[in-house]
Amino acid sequence: MVSLPDHLMPAPVGKERLSREVVEAHQRDRVLAAAVAVFAGRGYQSTTVDHLVEAAQIGVGSFYSLFDGKEDCFLRLYDRIVAEARERIAAAGPDVPWADRVRAGLRELLLMVAAEPDRARIVLIEANTAGAAGARRYAATVAELTAVIREGRPAEGRGEEVPPPSFEDAAVAGLAWVLHQRLAAGEPVVVAELLPEMEGLVIAPYEIA
Repeated sequence: MVSLPDHLMPAPVGKERLSREVVEAHQRDRVLAAAVAVFAGRGYQSTTVDHLVEAAQIGVGSFYSLFDGKEDCFLRLYDRIVAEARERIAAAGPDVPWADRVRAGLRELLLMVAAEPDRARIVLIEANTAGAAGARRYAATVAELTAVIREGRPAEGRGEEVPPPSFEDAAVAGLAWVLHQRLAAGEPVVVAELLPEMEGLVIAPYEIA
């Protein structure tokens, strides 16, 4: 008796066959999880699709059914890391004064970088080597952080002395540079060491004002 192909067979009683979308989402998650170590270890420029499929243990055809190519894979990974970081930072200091919110956010940021340096490298180091699209992603992230810091400025007309208009841009650039240097050198990110330095860089100028 000739049997039907697997994809035409009814699902076992009590079980539903997974949709194609669910299967693809699972495969995409697996590739992105494997891609972290590949991009962080080899660097974006030196990474190939072959490296990615080998790490994820899928076929090249399956990879191209999920991503347009290496750049698409990297950008999706970047977006996922930033989105998860944004969510964790927001949860660290909700509905509190600006200084407390930024202080909690800085601490959470450092905790993430310390715990997952490879993911941090994707954002802080490799994004700017991933062509124009990667540079745009990084610039958008920097702009988002700059806007949060700028919220600490006093309202106009209150008369306080505040840092110059370029302060927030310089502050975010300084934070990124410190973390970039640590990650590039393979040095550990020690929260207790760096948090006071970052608080002094970002928060103190407004509190003094």
